[in-house]
Amino acid sequence: MSRGLRAARPHLAFLVGLSAALLIMWQVSDATSVTAKPQVNLVAKLQQKAQVPLRARRPLTAEQRRHAQVAWRYFENNTIAETGLVNSVDKYESTTMWDTGSYLMGLLAARDLELIPPETALRRIEQALDALARLPLIEKLPNKAYNTRSLAMVNYDNTPSKDGIGWSAIDIARLSVPLTIIVWRDPQLAPKVRALLRGWDLDLLVAKGRMQGAFRAPDGKLSLVQEGRIGYEQYAAQALVLLGVDVEDALRWDLTTGVTKASGQAIPYDTRLPENYAGTHNAVVSEPFLLEAFEMGMSPTTRALAQSLFLAQQQRARELGKLVAVSEDNIDRPPYFVYNSVYNGRTPWVAFTPDGKDASAHRSLSTKAAYGWGILYSDDYAAQLLAGIDKIHDASKGWYSGVYDADGKTNKAITANTNGIILEALWYQTRGSLIRAGQR
Repeated sequence: MSRGLRAARPHLAFLVGLSAALLIMWQVSDATSVTAKPQVNLVAKLQQKAQVPLRARRPLTAEQRRHAQVAWRYFENNTIAETGLVNSVDKYESTTMWDTGSYLMGLLAARDLELIPPETALRRIEQALDALARLPLIEKLPNKAYNTRSLAMVNYDNTPSKDGIGWSAIDIARLSVPLTIIVWRDPQLAPKVRALLRGWDLDLLVAKGRMQGAFRAPDGKLSLVQEGRIGYEQYAAQALVLLGVDVEDALRWDLTTGVTKASGQAIPYDTRLPENYAGTHNAVVSEPFLLEAFEMGMSPTTRALAQSLFLAQQQRARELGKLVAVSEDNIDRPPYFVYNSVYNGRTPWVAFTPDGKDASAHRSLSTKAAYGWGILYSDDYAAQLLAGIDKIHDASKGWYSGVYDADGKTNKAITANTNGIILEALWYQTRGSLIRAGQR
């Protein structure tokens, strides 16, 4: 055996392990969507007569390349040179594991779309991995937020938090997607990824097959709570399967998903209602369904779920006479973050703040949702969504977060997540499912 092959064996073993995880993920996804649904056959209950055509894989147009360049500009502007991490919000030196995952997905997209040279991408990936390895941890897991310059644990307002505020299984799962692709595409970096993950106690992320997070209670102690609702729960579970984490129940749609209607369209909703779960919202939003389609690919069940939400938003647009594509977003005015949902609690088309207050005055067309649906599907409404947000950006800063319903003004919040998802959507258009494309 050659010296090179001997040296490569640890990387090969890691890749073989990931291959097995991918196979399990797809087998479980197929099983739970086709054969293991004794409670609810969601595809049948959604009663879809025809499938909306998916957009075919194709190279970027000249206009789409400009869109990608605008999105990448955000990351150029917001990378902290000392650490290699990127601000979650324009010029605000804080980040989460979710937003770091969105940055890395945007970075991998920028490389494949030839927005940056391969050596620049590799340098950025290495620097980000090194920064992640230096983060102070809370119970051997990443804190919910960090200062991008000092790497200190912080609160969501970016004030220092010596002991941390808790950790999020959903956010860590988001980060695991680009880490998986990096191992496939850049096997020389597999030791860095492996060392990073070995330093984290991933077993803490789950309890009885479902994900859990931690928050700092008023008495200063960490409290554990089940984490994840419809869309986000299943998306994150598929990501954690790649790390060998047991999330069997979280993967299953049939256990917690019912069917209701929004604007006359049958849609899925999470049956864990807020009043029965300490006020935890069960919002149905676009983002996780788009990410699952772009990254994991779609099973018959997830295709039906995503299509139902797309059609509901299309019907809502007909009712209102304006474009509708909803998700959660930063906004450029108080309360600064709003969930625009297809459904929440027992009510369709609810806009609310993270603490549950009405936010109807801040309803908006979400740029990332409009762009995502526009790239995923190939029909008239998808085209209208893309045209409707075509100018919602600043070429020197990145894509804005959306357009307010009430007055048509631009929501000028600029974030890593919106710009990362736009890059990811365009990458998907050229490659197809990104986890599988990561192997090519």
